Order: sequence, then structure tokens, then C-alpha cells
Amino acid sequence: MKTLRICLYLFALCSFSSLFAQEESGDGKLFPQFEKGTVFSKKGGQTSASLNYDMIRQQMLFLTSDGTEMTFADPLDIIVVKIGERRFLPASPRGVFYEEIQAGEGSFFVQRIAFYLSEGKAAAYGGYSQTQASTSYGSIQSKEGNIEKLKSGDKFKMVTDSVYYLQSGSKYKKFNSAKTLGKLFKGHESEIETFADKESVNFRKMEDVARIVEYGYSLK
Repeated sequence: MKTLRICLYLFALCSFSSLFAQEESGDGKLFPQFEKGTVFSKKGGQTSASLNYDMIRQQMLFLTSDGTEMTFADPLDIIVVKIGERRFLPASPRGVFYEEIQAGEGSFFVQRIAFYLSEGKAAAYGGYSQTQASTSYGSIQSKEGNIEKLKSGDKFKMVTDSVYYLQSGSKYKKFNSAKTLGKLFKGHESEIETFADKESVNFRKMEDVARIVEYGYSLK
């Protein structure tokens, strides 16, 4: 896959918890196919395009007229990308975008990640034996856009993960539990943790995260 900036990426996502990880099939893109959307720039312009998000490379993609997949040269020059009713905001100059999710009077953001998890190393008679690699994950992204397995002979499966954030000024602050969310709504920590217990909030479910974030905003 061609990009405006061709680089060698080392994707080591070990700093993220696999608490919300789910096994998936596919090529690591958010949508099964490119969807019509609009890109709004800081210069005041807007452009229609066929768009998708690569959760492995962590980059917003668009299709050129000849069907070539490209990335944006200057993601931070973009205000927002709209795909249908969904909004995606740039979060880094490298091209990471977070999806904005409404929650009552406020919103939160989700970073969607896909990676390859080792299921073990090939063993005799066609089997697979578990190795230390099965508890870690990562991949090398080649300049051609191919995923190179970290260990020869290992079997890999694709896994997706979600990381949640609240926006504070120009910064994004991560949360993954009632306790960490409570710290972002200072002075209301105990109320948020009580709400999570009483309402059986499951941070693996987006609708539950939206409910507890909405509650947090209602306390301010």
C-alpha cells in the first residue's frame, strides 16, 4: 500500500491493557469497505472522500480516483473527519484518530486498535505449543504495508482493543475503569465508583462506558 509518507513502523502496543481485547477476522480496518465521508480542514475547506481507518497502522485512509489507498500528509491540519454520523478527530501528527462518542452533555473518545497476538510456536505433528510470545503482542509494519510476524513459525490471530479517553484542553486522558474515570471527574470519585457498582457497568461495552461518562458529566 502506497502512502504519502513511507516509513518502517515498529508497533509494540505492550503498554496497553488487553482487558477489552476481542478476537477478530479481517484486515484490521474499522469498516468492511471504504465509506463515503467528509474531511474538514483548519483552512476552512471540506472535501468528500471514500474513507476507512486502519486500526493496525493507526492511520486514516482515503481512496484516490484510481483506487489507491493513501494517508493524509498533515493529519493535524484536519479538524474532523465525518463518516456517516460518526466523528473522528486527529490525535497525533503520525495520523492516529480517535472516534468521538456523545455522552449526555459531553463526550468521550475511543482509540480503536488491532494487532496480531501469537497463539504459540509450531510444534511437531502440526500442533502449536504455547510460548512466552502468546502473552505479548506486536508486529512490524513494512513500507509495503505488510505485517511481518515477530517470530518465525508462530501462529498469529488478529485481536482488537479499545482505549478510552476524556479530553482536557488539548490533551487526552486515558481511563479504563470506574476508578481511573473518577480521577478525571475530581471531587466525584466515590460517586462514580458507587454508580459503576450499582449499575453493573461493564467497561467492555461501549454503551456502559457512555452511561457512566454521561453520569460523570451530570455531576459537574
